[in-house]
Amino acid sequence: MYLSMRGRINFLQLGRYGHRDEHTYRNQFNEEFDWAQFNRLMVTDYCSDEMIIGFDPSFINKSGKHTHGVGYFYSGCKGQHERGLEIGCFAAIDINQNTAYHVKATQTQYVKKKDSSGLLKQYCDMLQNNAEELKQISRILVVDAWFYKADYIRTGVDLGFECITRMRDDANLQYLYASKQNRGKGRPKKYAGKVNLQNIDKRRFRLVEQTQELRIYECTVHCVMLQTLVKVAYVEFLDKDGCVQTRKIFMSTNLERGAHTLVKYYRARYQMEFNFRDAKQHTGLNQCQARTEKKLDFHFNASLTSINIAKIVARSGVDKNQPIALCIEDIKTELSNKILLDLFFSNFEIAPHLIKNKFLIAKILNFGKKAA
Repeated sequence: MYLSMRGRINFLQLGRYGHRDEHTYRNQFNEEFDWAQFNRLMVTDYCSDEMIIGFDPSFINKSGKHTHGVGYFYSGCKGQHERGLEIGCFAAIDINQNTAYHVKATQTQYVKKKDSSGLLKQYCDMLQNNAEELKQISRILVVDAWFYKADYIRTGVDLGFECITRMRDDANLQYLYASKQNRGKGRPKKYAGKVNLQNIDKRRFRLVEQTQELRIYECTVHCVMLQTLVKVAYVEFLDKDGCVQTRKIFMSTNLERGAHTLVKYYRARYQMEFNFRDAKQHTGLNQCQARTEKKLDFHFNASLTSINIAKIVARSGVDKNQPIALCIEDIKTELSNKILLDLFFSNFEIAPHLIKNKFLIAKILNFGKKAA
């Protein structure tokens, strides 16, 4: 129904389009459902073997004084804190398909604007609560630069994940000492000076890839913040003349991870953003009428899970490892046409499976689609 309804998606619309009363849907949204297991099983059946886990929060527009968890959260679209809700979402990202599938969304509780540690603790708790389900999909966790914090990275590593993220531009890193140790008393030398991220030592960093757009170097260094060794990918982004335009550094807690793959996995994390965009545009992520915690949780996960189902419908008959262009709007148009067509068949008692009707049915289902 989320993929078939026209207009806003709320309890009133569910009552209009569905076979139950509006109050029945309100009561149903108060029930428990294991979204993480449901989506994990879906991903296992329809995705390739090269998967990573992504985590990212998303701002939800919501007004009212009595909505559970309402407060001021950072909105990436506005670039500032806005009044509303926030959800922290885990997604299974298929590298071969180049798309993300929703796994679980959990509502963030409001903390004061300047209390970033309060938010970070909630994000760590979300990871701990869903770790066992997520590890059945992948043990590679990819997060953006905001999560380059000791508490979050250590939580991920302690739970058995390989953590990949982008580091701060002023990250405190040290080269490993590889020369011959001096004889005599004293502790053996472990480090050989701080890494200058504006002018790296290219005798220590190894060039692994070079294109017209970028150069990728890799090296194993000591991260002072984490107090451990990490594999880093140092990327120089080039302009049209081949001059360095900007520099970024990415890290993995897996020392065997290649720099090219590290950068590829971090870039794939952005596919999560399309889940949020499609859910807000097509499956009513911002349109819930509920105010209680359970109903809000049910709606957020139902809205994002509907995008999973739309992607699986679009990929019907396509190999698991093959990427395709996806248009959620076209899937909604086709399914909306289908429920209206089924209504006509039922009311006019027309046999839908006659051979002469097949071409006409396909024509009606594709009516209004952009890529028909």
